[in-house]
Amino acid sequence: MAVRIRRLTSSVTLLLCGLTLCPATAAAQNDTIGADGYVHVAPNGTVLGVDPYYPTDGNGGYDVSHYDVALSYDPASRFLNAKTVVRAVTTQRLSRFNLDLRGLTVSSVQVDGVPATFSRDKEHELVVTPRTELAEGAEFTVTIVYCGRPQAEYTPRGWTGWRTSSSGGAFAAGAPHSATTWYPVNDTTADKATFRVTATVPDGWTAVSNGVRESVSRTTVTWAENTPIAPSATMIGIDRYTVRESTVAGTPVLDAFAPGTNASALAAKLPAVAEFLSTKLGPFPYPSAGGMYVPDWLCYTHPAQGRPVFGAGAGESSLVQAVAAQWWGNKLAIKMWKDQPLPESFARYLGWLWDEQRHGIAVEQRYRAVVGRADSAFWARKLSDPGKGREFSVSDKGVLMVHALRKHIGDEKFFAMVREFPEINDNWNQGWYDWELYTAAVADMDLTPFFAAWVDGTSAPTGFLG
Repeated sequence: MAVRIRRLTSSVTLLLCGLTLCPATAAAQNDTIGADGYVHVAPNGTVLGVDPYYPTDGNGGYDVSHYDVALSYDPASRFLNAKTVVRAVTTQRLSRFNLDLRGLTVSSVQVDGVPATFSRDKEHELVVTPRTELAEGAEFTVTIVYCGRPQAEYTPRGWTGWRTSSSGGAFAAGAPHSATTWYPVNDTTADKATFRVTATVPDGWTAVSNGVRESVSRTTVTWAENTPIAPSATMIGIDRYTVRESTVAGTPVLDAFAPGTNASALAAKLPAVAEFLSTKLGPFPYPSAGGMYVPDWLCYTHPAQGRPVFGAGAGESSLVQAVAAQWWGNKLAIKMWKDQPLPESFARYLGWLWDEQRHGIAVEQRYRAVVGRADSAFWARKLSDPGKGREFSVSDKGVLMVHALRKHIGDEKFFAMVREFPEINDNWNQGWYDWELYTAAVADMDLTPFFAAWVDGTSAPTGFLG
């Protein structure tokens, strides 16, 4: 029996919405101390725990609604002065809670305008003790004043976070960590919030960030992302940018080119790429688009929300995947970092579809060629749990899984799922289990053997290669 997508959307949406995350602690409900590490909880109340790869990322006890970052940066001294205001709502009584901030010197913290006690712990914990305990369900603001020379963090993917550019400017981008290197944050993809940055820089310099440019003067610019954003999808750049503005399908486009870049031809491909992906995924999901281009060699293109960050080695495939990630990666975000191969594999496959349409590179032929070269080590990597530091390293296997699924369930059901899953989960967080549940419903098939072989398997999925 074929599934009617319209009817399915309403029923499965309700089910998937029940699978979203909520900040909590494993302790009793009347605990007054927020958890160090964001604790994920299943709909039936089962405590799934913190992210197994990065257990101290994020914090429990509250839910952030908005970040307002005001900063000044001196490229000559590489010194940052900043104030961040965090608006949040408590999810339990709080006598103490944490924010994530790596390095930098905190000079003061206020909670609802009243000075609070604070201390630093471990690598990136800012522990805040308000003067008065916060009731459950209370709205509150935290104001943090801090300064210093931000430092990047090294990960298995390479450097992430705040870096000094070869052009003399600076930029911050990357995943799994970046935001913590320049502003205090609840560093979990599960806690999206709106985001605003006001940057003051020397004359002749400017700043670029996510969202829409609200105001600009000779030395100060304000950017606002009014669609909730995961911390790992935020970015900022400070340099002597050349800015080019245009529109695509009614969406404003702003591209920023740092000195020393030669990316005008690559940026010019964005309208065609966005229009192509819109035919597969629906309208572009954000009120602004574009990119930030730096002259530095980056190990990867960071698909920051609305405005990806491209390094010197970026090419057309990087552009297509970064734009595809606006749907599969930002609009639809992950729960835990072990879920990262899911959106990344689909974003990569959409790049294959672009190559087929634009350059005549047949997807099936490409699939067969990669399968033919794959050895036991290639297949041994588990898509659903690749391991800490390897969450971005398995999409070459994942993209094969996506094509094999297409062949297994047929084009009509496959492309309905590709479009509908991000659409019904707009601004939600989902993982492998949620996607498998939805895909099986769309296909009206028992896909358990397919998922066992491809997603959870560690050997060649012989019976499902197609």
